[in-house]
Amino acid sequence: CFIYRIIWDLIKEKLIFPYVDLDIHFFDLGIENRDATNDQVTIDAAQATLKYNVAVKCATITPDEARVEEFKLKKMWKSPNGTIRNILG
Repeated sequence: CFIYRIIWDLIKEKLIFPYVDLDIHFFDLGIENRDATNDQVTIDAAQATLKYNVAVKCATITPDEARVEEFKLKKMWKSPNGTIRNILG
């Protein structure tokens, strides 16, 4: 489930950090965190992208009715990709 985090950690440690000094800001866009923050985390991530002019986004779940039930979500959240695109313009 969190294999993308393992892969991203490897990419950072092997390919980025040895060559570039970066201050990385992490936003957990997993469905559980989006639900817990009423999707504010997606808005915050998009605003950070505008501020820093760069982002790396991993795959996320856009919930359908089955996912709302499976994860016991408050509601059927919009696609984080769409939210981010709308903010970025």
